[in-house]
Amino acid sequence: MHPENASLPAGGPALSVVVPTYGRPETLARLLAAIDGQTLAPERFEVVVVDDGTEPPIALDPGRHAYALRLLRQSNAGPGAARNLAFEHARAPLVLILNDDAVPAPGLFAGHLAAQASAPPRTAILGAFPFTARSLRSPFVRLLAQTSLLFDYVRMKDRQLYGWQCFWTCNISLPLAVLRQVGGFDGARFREAICEDVELGYRLEQLGWRVQYRADLVCEHEHVVTPRAYFRRAVRLGANSARIHAKHGGAELFSIWGTHAGPTPNWRASAQGTIEAFHEVQQRFVERLEALEAAPAAAHSPAQTKELAELTQKLGLIPLYRGWIEELEGRDPAPVIEHGPAEGRLTSVLVVSYDALDKTKNCLEALRRTTDPRHPIEIVVVDNGSRDGSAEWLAAQPDIVLLHNAANEGAPRARNQALARARGEYLVFLDNDVVVTQGWLGRLLYHAEVDAQSGCVGPVTNRAGHNQEVPWEGSRSLAELERCSEERAIAQRRKFRFQTLMTSFCMLVRRAVVDEIGGFDERFSPWGFEDDDFSMRAALAGFRNRVALDVFVRHDHYGGQKAQVHNELLARNWSQFARKWAGNAALPYGDYAALQPAMRREFARAEYHVPVSEPAAPLPAVGSERMEVGT
Repeated sequence: MHPENASLPAGGPALSVVVPTYGRPETLARLLAAIDGQTLAPERFEVVVVDDGTEPPIALDPGRHAYALRLLRQSNAGPGAARNLAFEHARAPLVLILNDDAVPAPGLFAGHLAAQASAPPRTAILGAFPFTARSLRSPFVRLLAQTSLLFDYVRMKDRQLYGWQCFWTCNISLPLAVLRQVGGFDGARFREAICEDVELGYRLEQLGWRVQYRADLVCEHEHVVTPRAYFRRAVRLGANSARIHAKHGGAELFSIWGTHAGPTPNWRASAQGTIEAFHEVQQRFVERLEALEAAPAAAHSPAQTKELAELTQKLGLIPLYRGWIEELEGRDPAPVIEHGPAEGRLTSVLVVSYDALDKTKNCLEALRRTTDPRHPIEIVVVDNGSRDGSAEWLAAQPDIVLLHNAANEGAPRARNQALARARGEYLVFLDNDVVVTQGWLGRLLYHAEVDAQSGCVGPVTNRAGHNQEVPWEGSRSLAELERCSEERAIAQRRKFRFQTLMTSFCMLVRRAVVDEIGGFDERFSPWGFEDDDFSMRAALAGFRNRVALDVFVRHDHYGGQKAQVHNELLARNWSQFARKWAGNAALPYGDYAALQPAMRREFARAEYHVPVSEPAAPLPAVGSERMEVGT
C-alpha cells in the first residue's frame, strides 16, 4: 500500500465500514445480514452505523454478528453529519462508505483492502453500484442503469482515474486520516444525500486526490427510483449545485449538471425556453415510458432507450433550474425531517359517499375542523348514486370537488374516478363513516416522508381489520375522542409497525405509489378485499406499508342489513382475492397463510399494476357525471 494512502496496524480492524441510516430499520437489517457473508475475516473489519434521528430509535443486537458492530445516534442532521460522527469513532486506518440499501458482494471488503494496497498515491477506490435484479424490474430503473441520468458508470473504464464528480459515497474507500484532515463532510451546508459527497470530493481533489474506478468491487443497489422521485431529486440537485458554486465559485463546478454549463449570462433565456417546452416534452415522455412498460424487456430497442433518455434529460432541466433559482432566492424548502413533514404540499382526500348522509356530514365536518394550514388539502367526493339527499347536500358544499354517479358503481370504481381527478402529491382514501382527529394528517405525512420507500400508511382505530383496531372505551363526544387521540399521539409519538395488508378506512399513499401500482382493482366491486389487494400490490412493488401507532381516528359502525350485506360481499370477494393471488378460489376464508408460497415468487410490474383509466373488469356504464370545483 502506498504510504500516502494508509498503513495497516498490527492489531485492530483494518477497515471501518460506515453506514448512515434514517427511518429504514428493515433495510438496514438486510444490509447487516449480507455483511455476515463477507469473505474477509470478521476480526479485520468493524461496522459503524449512525442512526440519524430515526423515531423510534433503531435498535441493533451486536451479539448476532461475528464482526464488531457499533451503533451511534444523533438528532436528525443528514447523512454527511452522520458520517462525520462515525469518523470520530472509527478505529481502522481505512474507511469504506456504504448506503443502508446496499447489497455487498461477499468479496467486497477484502477487495477494497486489496485495491487500496496497490492503489496509486492519494487515491480513493470507487466500486461498482449496479441496481439489483428486483429493482431492474422497473423499466425506468433499467433506463437509469443504461444511461448517465443518475450515475456515470456506463462511461467509466475499469482502473481508470476520475475527478471529484465521481466521488460517490455508495461504495467508496479511502484513508480515515485524510477525511479527518479535510474536516469530513460539510454537514451544516449539505444536509441531504445529494452533492454532499462530490463537494467533499472537490476539496480532496484540491489536495491532489483522485478516484479510481474498480468494476470488480461490486455492491448492488436495492432501490426503485420512480420518474416522480427522479425529478424531485433533480430539484435538490439544482439547489445543492448552487450551494457548491456559492461556497467554491467557478462555473466548472456546474459540470455536475451534465448538459448545463452553469450560471452563464444567458441562463435565464435558456431556462425560459426549456420551461415553455416542458408540457410537450412531458407528454412525449409519458407516452414513451408507457410504451416501454408495455413491451417485454427483450423487445426494448437501443433507439427507444436513447429517446427516453433524451426526454428524461430535457425534463430534468426544469427542476434543476427551479432548485438553483430557489436556492439563490432563499426559497429553499427544508429537506430534512426534524419536527415534522415538509409543509405546503397538497393532499387530496378522496371520499366515497353512498347514502348515510349523517355519517358523511360528520366525516366532512371533522376534515374541516382539523384543517391544518401547514398541510393543505382538497376534498374530492364521489357520490355513488345516493337516494337519501346526500348528492343534493354535497352539491351545496362550496369547499369540495363533487363527482356524481347515477348508480352505485362500487367503491373501487369510485376511488379510481377520484384518483383521476385528484391533484395532490399525497392521496388519502377515507371512508365516509370515519371521523378524523386533530393532527391526524401531519402525523401520517411524517410516516410517509420519513421512509423513501413508504407505501400505504394507515392509523389505528376502534373498528378495523389487520390489527389496526385498538381498544377504545371512549364516548361518542368529540371532546372525549380528541382527548383520547391526543393522549395516544403523545404516548406513541412516531411509533409504527410494518405490515403487508392494510385496511382502507383511512389510508394515505404517496403519489409515487399510485404511479407504480395504479389504482384499485375493480373486480372487487362493490367492496371487499379491494384494500387487501391494493396494499399487497404496493408491497410486491417494493414499498413498505406501515401502521402509524400515534394516529387514532374513529370508525363508526354500520348496523342492521348493511352489516349483513357487507359480510356477504366479503365472503364473495375473498374467493376473487384467493383466485387472483393463489390461483385457488376455494381457499378457506381468511387463510392468508395459504397465500405465502405464491407471495415468495417474483412479480412482474404488469401483475401488480392496475391502470386507473381502464377498469380491470366489465362494469355498468357510468351515469351522468357532475363536477363542481370548490374554492
